[in-house]
Amino acid sequence: MPLPRRLAAALPLLLAAAPAPPLTPGAWEETVVFALDSVNGSADLAARMGKALPTPQPRQSCLTARDLQNPQGLFLAGAEQSCRFRRFTMADGKIDAAGDCSDGRGQAMHVEGGGSYTPTGYDFTFTGTGQVGKLALIFRGRDSGRRIGVCTAF
Repeated sequence: MPLPRRLAAALPLLLAAAPAPPLTPGAWEETVVFALDSVNGSADLAARMGKALPTPQPRQSCLTARDLQNPQGLFLAGAEQSCRFRRFTMADGKIDAAGDCSDGRGQAMHVEGGGSYTPTGYDFTFTGTGQVGKLALIFRGRDSGRRIGVCTAF
């Protein structure tokens, strides 16, 4: 069999074996929820301060195939955080991550977590520690997202 025919015959097998992007490009909605467990070692202070946390608002964005080539940049983005993950795995429907995040106003935190994903959604739960001024925080949270359709103007 000539080479072009062999390639043509093998093409369906190659396409089936090619890794699919973990998430599907399109319009996505993300919600990040935090809960304070301890502030300066006090659960009572955390409970009082937790009442002042804003109600989480879903954030919509248009994610391209290029955006999804490095999906770790998407996690905790709805919390207006910039994160550098020293450990990040997103494979076989599972997410495992650990890294440090900053909001650009001097608030830094360390997060570790895990979760699951499909091409049209993800659910990532995490725990962490942070420092805001003189306040030492211990917290937990959830970052969940779902594809809501094709991209349109938001």
